[in-house]
Amino acid sequence: MGPVVNSAFDETGPGLSIDGHLLFFRSTRPGGQGLGDIYLSNRADPKDDFGWNAPVALGPDVNTAAAEAGAEYLQSAEDGSPNLYFNRAPPGGTADLYYAAITRDGETRGPAVLIAELSDPVATDQGPTLRTDGREIFFFSTRSGGVGGADLWTSTRPSIHDPWSTPVNLGSPLNSAASDQQPNLSGDGRTLLFASSRSGGFGGTDVWMATRTPSGH
Repeated sequence: MGPVVNSAFDETGPGLSIDGHLLFFRSTRPGGQGLGDIYLSNRADPKDDFGWNAPVALGPDVNTAAAEAGAEYLQSAEDGSPNLYFNRAPPGGTADLYYAAITRDGETRGPAVLIAELSDPVATDQGPTLRTDGREIFFFSTRSGGVGGADLWTSTRPSIHDPWSTPVNLGSPLNSAASDQQPNLSGDGRTLLFASSRSGGFGGTDVWMATRTPSGH
């Protein structure tokens, strides 16, 4: 994406808004709040691949002295309200899931809030990805009850104003004895992409795909 978005430091975990106007990503470039911050770049024309503006750090409502990453922008299909979901890990600690209310332009509207019902205080919870109606979430976690080193988990809620249900491990064959992580849910909610170091791939960590029927199975 060129030097407008990228720097000599690490830029990872890109997340694009559905309308293609906003790009969120993590960067370790100088000038941030902590170990890694979430930045925002925007463009006027979603068809212009080189129309991105210089990235701006989201500020102290989202970025702290901890490491923030895994940004997922969601403008709920239920009521149109936009939120940013991400994970935060303090120095020497484990990552937890958070969300922050933002505007349609990507500006924060108050401090980020811990999603307590999805976060295990002694495990790492990362990589949130949501269905477009905001009522289903997938993430990966090292919490107990899994199959391997890191597993894919899911949770649902009746509406975007309700708390999340107790997370459920996706089980086999989606999870394996290896590490399964970085889920990414398609817009229609039927296809889940994720990274896995399981056997049967081409070496190291590979991208895998799982689909479900219209009935949700």
